Amino acid sequence: MGFMDFLSTLVPVELLRGMGVTGGYFFRAKETVQYPEQRVEPKDRFRGLFGYDSERCIDCGLCAKACPIEIIFIADHVEVSPETGKKKKVIDRYDIDVKRCMFCGLCEQACPTEPASIWMTTKTYEAAVYERDEGLYFDKKRLHEWQGVKAFPGVKTPAEGQDPTDPLGRKPKPKPVDGDDG
Repeated sequence: MGFMDFLSTLVPVELLRGMGVTGGYFFRAKETVQYPEQRVEPKDRFRGLFGYDSERCIDCGLCAKACPIEIIFIADHVEVSPETGKKKKVIDRYDIDVKRCMFCGLCEQACPTEPASIWMTTKTYEAAVYERDEGLYFDKKRLHEWQGVKAFPGVKTPAEGQDPTDPLGRKPKPKPVDGDDG
């Protein structure tokens, strides 16, 4: 046994290192936010409450299949157009049981539409309710209009046209290319 080994048994070096890190935080400026008057804006990758646009949804069911805990429920039926004879799927029920959600984002990644018809990057996190069973069970209408949810300041609801990639509307719109009508 060398001298350094003997010294390390007497002096708890790891403990002193840990106390140094803790002491460093003691002298830093405090980061207290007076909530709810002030709110810290979540980062861009924050997974908030679901956004859902039924007009973009093609009823493929991939979001329900991708969900590892099966909290997305979809019921649909097929309608045949009498004029053209074409078949079209119509969504009868699109429900999400948010109280069991892990916010993993797999449903958003599985959505084939561009932009996605379901997304979680909404920056909204205030969905507190007194009754979990009813308040945290979102049907198609509640997902689209965010009934009972307080949106983050500056964020539009999905019904108002929230962009899944830019919920606060800060990114510049792409400029039209010469000869492009859009």
